[in-house]
Amino acid sequence: MFRGLFTILTFVVVTTVLGLASIVAGLVTGKTTVVFACGRLWAKAHLWAMGIRPVYSGLEHAAGTAPRIFLANHLSTLDVWVVVPVLPDTTRFVSKRTLFWIPVLGQAMSLAGFIAIDRQDRASAIRSLSGAAEKIRAGASVILFPEGTRSRDGKLARLKRGSFHLALEAGVPVVPVAIAGTYDVVRPRSIVVRPGPVHVTFAPPIDVTAYAGDPDALLAKVRDEIAARLPADHLA
Repeated sequence: MFRGLFTILTFVVVTTVLGLASIVAGLVTGKTTVVFACGRLWAKAHLWAMGIRPVYSGLEHAAGTAPRIFLANHLSTLDVWVVVPVLPDTTRFVSKRTLFWIPVLGQAMSLAGFIAIDRQDRASAIRSLSGAAEKIRAGASVILFPEGTRSRDGKLARLKRGSFHLALEAGVPVVPVAIAGTYDVVRPRSIVVRPGPVHVTFAPPIDVTAYAGDPDALLAKVRDEIAARLPADHLA
């Protein structure tokens, strides 16, 4: 419980300080990458508060600035903090709209060019994904959690098709990302933090041109790549 409360305190303080700093720096320099650089410090501060040292594999698939779509499984609120430190500065998150309502954090996300999505409004969600495709064509990478929400049982859930339509529309490589261990650190709707091993594995990029017009086949390929890099207890 203590670590959970300490993490909440860290979130409030670090989000306020680094969020305001990133907003000012972004406005002054005109560079959205400054916001993401501050986001790295923000993420590392939370990992430190939670006593987590992620083990990364396949980082060569996350290096460089070439636009890609990163698709990761989603187990915990911790997932964002474990991936941010190793993603390119050009990466933009597709995040649920309610996160943009959080003071300072929401403004920093908007300034960085993150994409808000309303999962309850299909038409709005489609427009958001079209906006994400435009950012990718302009040179940005994007990360999404194609399950749509955090796992309720710590296992890989069904992937939704929207991310794969985006991938085919954007025409850039897809990098599957397997996250393991975060569910046991912080369970859904809990503030209890239990430090433990966390592994993040980036799979080789998938050339989406081989899946033109077939988002279901691309979905199946990405799911297989993620599942192959997860421990057995993370699979249904």
